[in-house]
Amino acid sequence: MISLKRNKKINLLVLVCWDILSVYLAIILGFKFRFGFVGAIPKRYDEDMIFYVLIMILVAIMSNTLLRCYSAVWRYLSYKDLIRQLLSSLLSAVFVILIDNFIGLEMPFELFVMIPSLMFLFMLIGRSSPRAYVVIKSFYQKRLKSAAQVKTLIYGAGEAGNYLMTKLAQKQNNNTIPVGFIDDDKALWGLKIGQVPVLGGEDILEFVIKDLNVKELIIAIPSADVDFIKQIYMRCQKCGVIVKRYGTLADVTVEDFRQAPIKQINFEELLRRDSVKLNMDIVNKFIKGKVVLVTGGVGSIGSEICRQVLKFGAKKLLVFDINENGLFYMKNELDEAGYQGRFEVLVGSIRDRNRLREVFFEYEPSVVFHAAAHKHVPMMEGNPKEAIKNNVLGTINVANEAIFHDVEKFILISTDKAVNPTNIMGASKRIAEIAIQIMNSAGNTDFAAVRFGNVLGSNGSVVPFFNKQIESGGPVTVTHPEMKRYFMTIPEAVQLVLEAGAMATGGEIFVLEMGEPVLIYDLACDLIRLHGYEPNKDIEIKFTGLRPGEKLFEEISLADEDTTKTVNNKIYICKPTEHNPQEFSRNIKRLENVVKQPDIDKMFAIIKEMVVTFNHNNPNGNSGGQDA
Repeated sequence: MISLKRNKKINLLVLVCWDILSVYLAIILGFKFRFGFVGAIPKRYDEDMIFYVLIMILVAIMSNTLLRCYSAVWRYLSYKDLIRQLLSSLLSAVFVILIDNFIGLEMPFELFVMIPSLMFLFMLIGRSSPRAYVVIKSFYQKRLKSAAQVKTLIYGAGEAGNYLMTKLAQKQNNNTIPVGFIDDDKALWGLKIGQVPVLGGEDILEFVIKDLNVKELIIAIPSADVDFIKQIYMRCQKCGVIVKRYGTLADVTVEDFRQAPIKQINFEELLRRDSVKLNMDIVNKFIKGKVVLVTGGVGSIGSEICRQVLKFGAKKLLVFDINENGLFYMKNELDEAGYQGRFEVLVGSIRDRNRLREVFFEYEPSVVFHAAAHKHVPMMEGNPKEAIKNNVLGTINVANEAIFHDVEKFILISTDKAVNPTNIMGASKRIAEIAIQIMNSAGNTDFAAVRFGNVLGSNGSVVPFFNKQIESGGPVTVTHPEMKRYFMTIPEAVQLVLEAGAMATGGEIFVLEMGEPVLIYDLACDLIRLHGYEPNKDIEIKFTGLRPGEKLFEEISLADEDTTKTVNNKIYICKPTEHNPQEFSRNIKRLENVVKQPDIDKMFAIIKEMVVTFNHNNPNGNSGGQDA
């Protein structure tokens, strides 16, 4: 209330000062208009100018006060206020005429018209300027807001498109403005959904984008396959339009649509095959209410396992990793997601048996997902002992603790490079597979391994590597024109891991039906086109030759492994092959000793005994490069 009174006093003071200035300007200009701007004002009038000004100021303020011209709120000035101001100016003129006749000022009659008129004009400008400022400011704010608004086209006018419209309407501070739908159903053309028209089919896509100045397109077709999305993406890329997606094959209910996020299309979604959707119903029963340990918990696969495990209702998640920075960021992420109190971040190495023992004793996990590993092929070729220390001896350390503490299930994250390995990384993972198959009979713990191909979007994977090269202008480096790899996304890999864990009864190696392998050259061409360029025209593709430990084609299973389908026809099980536990144990002891010695050849000889399919193609390998 005190502040309001103070503001009123300030407003009154400003208005009075403005009126004084208005009177002064009106008198000066009035005399100039009357007697000319070049010639001088007659001396008799010039000598009494101060007197005229003082008289007019008193008359103007008195008239404005009588007619309540100081009571209006500036920004809400109305036509009634303007009428009062006009009457005040007329009243001022009458007062001045009366004063002139009474004291004999003998002012020219024209000044009795011009001066009050100019006073009215200047006072009107002063009183209307705040409102004019508000109007102009509002106009430019609307212009700026309009410029910031993203004109959006929705592809798909079906059920998902309807829910998307509702989602956009409910979103606060939303700058996304739907300007139209594109749908191939001709029956919908010309209709409106929430006042937004269905403009036509995909044949007019580029025309609509250009005509309506569209900046963003959202695909609202959950059943859209990869080829369709890729085609739309590439067409929009040429037009400079961002492509997003609302709803996927996993969103099958109304509630799914309502909760589905609007996500920007990324390259990992544009594989040369459709993503494999796994049945996750049994996972909830497997995970819910249990203490789950994830080693390598801040890696690409490990971190996604952590997120999924919490979503499926784990009682407590243990994120175990040697990477303290990664643990710091993981903790922040999980805290922001609302999982406080349901997880612990634990610094430690799988090579440290005492640290592992502390963790198992304190938290007593029921399920272990073992994702900690060295995975980069060329890097491990230059550091082969580290591959054995971490991927073999570290795995056995974790497995021994799992057996000792009666862990329910232990799931090893493996790789297709373990099949007929040509590099030390693959060989070390194959030995880890053999270890958990042998150890499956050593206690009550069910051991299983999950084997899959390259993971797109993981640290060091080929897509980010190619993207960086493309953004730098090329060239894109491919090792060999015939190089092929299986690919899957991180969510696919983790779904496989979780479902395999739920299905495991002990000793299995699970593999995913991954479709046809992808030529790395074709993947490079696709990524170049998705950036809006032409391969070998705008961006060069350069062949560099096979790197240490690489082979042209990765297999997913061994020839002597008995591979059968599970109840999920997208998941296969490789039945355990025969191994001699005593011989394996002796070889592990030999490896433990040899990695402490400089004799690298002896280590490779032992590995060859343990993995008979190991055909090391680069005994003198070096480090560096991406893992393709």
